[in-house]
Amino acid sequence: MWRFPPQYLPSKMLRRFSGNRQFLRFFSRYPKNDQIYVHKVGSSYVANLSENPKDTPIGFSPSEKIDHETFKSNPEFLDLLNNKIKDSIQKDFSFIMEAGANANAFMPIYDFREIPNYARTPEVDDIFGYVLVDGDGKIIPGLYEVNDLYRLCNGVGLVKLTDYLVDEMRKATAAA
Repeated sequence: MWRFPPQYLPSKMLRRFSGNRQFLRFFSRYPKNDQIYVHKVGSSYVANLSENPKDTPIGFSPSEKIDHETFKSNPEFLDLLNNKIKDSIQKDFSFIMEAGANANAFMPIYDFREIPNYARTPEVDDIFGYVLVDGDGKIIPGLYEVNDLYRLCNGVGLVKLTDYLVDEMRKATAAA
């Protein structure tokens, strides 16, 4: 029978690394959305888009089990998100495709925690805001109206972004 050498036994490994806290990671992934990391910071939990707990948080929770009733949204994150949408949503492939079916109309820009069925409007607390689409089915840059009823955390869970927006927001929220 093959045996582990004594230096690799789990109890020895724990003792060997117990003094080196800088090598341990104290985060987990949010179970409903793998874009989001949850960090224990002091007595509360911070949700953000990075393994780094110092990046701009989405918000804060008293428990690792994030609940819409106790979650406190970070207005700075929401401002960054709305500015990123206003400045560059016309580059997001997910919404470029949808704009083709919304010519000469205001189109909702929504999060992806609950994607609506085709030709249906998302729930109001899932809509970041609205953009104007021209007659050719193209999003007009800079014409974005924020939806003040949007919630970063609702009964379904935390925000879920398109691939484009999550990449852009990770850059925007990275700690300097």
